[in-house]
Amino acid sequence: MLAEAPIGKLLLKLSVPATLAMIVNALYNIVDAIYIGQGVGFLGMAGLTVSFPIQMFILAVGQMVGIGGGALASISLGEGDSEKADNVAGNAYVLIVILGIAIMILGSLLLDPILKTFGASADVLPYARDYMSVIFMGAVFFSFSVVGNNIVRSEGNAMVAMISMMIGAGLNIVLDPIFIFAFDMGIRGAALATILSQFMSFVYLLVYMYSGKSIFAIKPHHLRPHVRYMKEILSLGFPAFSRQV
Repeated sequence: MLAEAPIGKLLLKLSVPATLAMIVNALYNIVDAIYIGQGVGFLGMAGLTVSFPIQMFILAVGQMVGIGGGALASISLGEGDSEKADNVAGNAYVLIVILGIAIMILGSLLLDPILKTFGASADVLPYARDYMSVIFMGAVFFSFSVVGNNIVRSEGNAMVAMISMMIGAGLNIVLDPIFIFAFDMGIRGAALATILSQFMSFVYLLVYMYSGKSIFAIKPHHLRPHVRYMKEILSLGFPAFSRQV
């Protein structure tokens, strides 16, 4: 499709699902803030505000690997080198798992200093700590989903990426009131709803990857780290990381 379809048709086919997914994500952020504001109060909102740029940093890391890996994989597909494309996709997934685990460990160990650096006062710190301690534990799933969506788009299947993002956002909207109000978990419940939703997006992408519907046929040997591919992925994705940060 990417090699033969008219460019105008391709633009619509690839951009409309991405646009819809971004709208749903924006709606989720608004609804999430409303639930926390109503269920936790203004200090919960302050804790969420302090946490937001840290979440954007995790997103930036995912975009760096995802955009870099997606671009390199797409170039490889255009060159007709499917083996290299599979190696690139596999290395992108391995790289983001490594980085996601590093973020989880460092974030958990340095949680309070990080939150104070981003402006958490004594009153706000407990709320931000409750929220980010859970978010850091799910950093791998969130960042993997960001990478997976970019890899999927690189093969021209923007619809799958849209569904993945909508699963995460839609499930979060449903789970937020359950954990915040029904289970009386407060802001920790909002964070738990977030990582469970991201985990389901992660599962959906894994199922798609190994369903036989993807152009990429990632086998165990494609997951063997190659420094050259990882350097190229990071080089191509670093501008996206810089912009997001």
